[in-house]
Amino acid sequence: MSSIIYRNAFMRSCPVILVLWACLIISGCASTEDVGRMRWELNALKSDINKIKKTSQSMETEIPGQKKQVDNKITELDEKQKSTAKTVSDLLIEVQKLTSEFQALNGRFEEARYVSEKGSGELLESKEKLSAKIKELEIAVAGLEKKLAESAAREAAVKAAEEAEKAKKAKEEVKEPEKTGGKETPKADAKDSYMSAYKLYKEGKRAEAREQFTSMLNNYPDSEYSDNARFWIAESFYEEKSYEDAILAYEELFKKNPQSDKIAGAMLKQGSAFYELNDKKTGNIVLEKLVEKYPDSEQAKLALKKMGKPVPQKKKK
Repeated sequence: MSSIIYRNAFMRSCPVILVLWACLIISGCASTEDVGRMRWELNALKSDINKIKKTSQSMETEIPGQKKQVDNKITELDEKQKSTAKTVSDLLIEVQKLTSEFQALNGRFEEARYVSEKGSGELLESKEKLSAKIKELEIAVAGLEKKLAESAAREAAVKAAEEAEKAKKAKEEVKEPEKTGGKETPKADAKDSYMSAYKLYKEGKRAEAREQFTSMLNNYPDSEYSDNARFWIAESFYEEKSYEDAILAYEELFKKNPQSDKIAGAMLKQGSAFYELNDKKTGNIVLEKLVEKYPDSEQAKLALKKMGKPVPQKKKK
């Protein structure tokens, strides 16, 4: 490096020296003063060249150290860059991971919100249906209560008419005792009246049959056919799908003829009528009473099946 600098400096000073010597040769006569001045200039040039040499040597000494510092700095920067690149890469991976987790959470949130909104809608719909059903049942109960009241009023009127009729007959019998020995007894009249009404019922003439059964009950309220008459009146309503009227008619049988052999069948049909009115709760109450009161009857087995309960098997002897 120093040789290059020295050579460059020498090459720059050579033209000057050559020019000076040329001038001396051309002029042929140079004064002592001129020669002294040229020598001074040559010495100055030599001094400059020596300074340049020293500077060059100093630079050659310093440059390797500076180069090493620069190399170390570059190495340090490279390491920092690699570390930074690794950190950035790690951060990118972490960001991608967090993004995936966020998307998954967001998906679950949307699904949960959909399920929640759907559940709320179904709950509201069920509540509305339940409210409508309650209102419908309230109307049905009100109708039943009204019919019960009307039935009680009719029963009272019938009783009053029966009492009046009995009083009238008793009065007539007192006035005309000879007529008490008629051709037909009251029992025979009750049977004929019942059979006539039952025939109409079997022929499918339910309304006419009910009228004759009712007339027979008015005339012979305590006859041995009264429970059958009340049962067939209720059955005719059930077959016509007038379930509310059927329920009331079966109830009349329970009150007036509690010992009748028709009670088990009537209880089964009354419970079924409540089922038809979508009132399974009341229907089950009636059917459970039937099973409790007549556990070994065929109607009890049918009641258990109706309620979806197991039917006990008879033990073999």
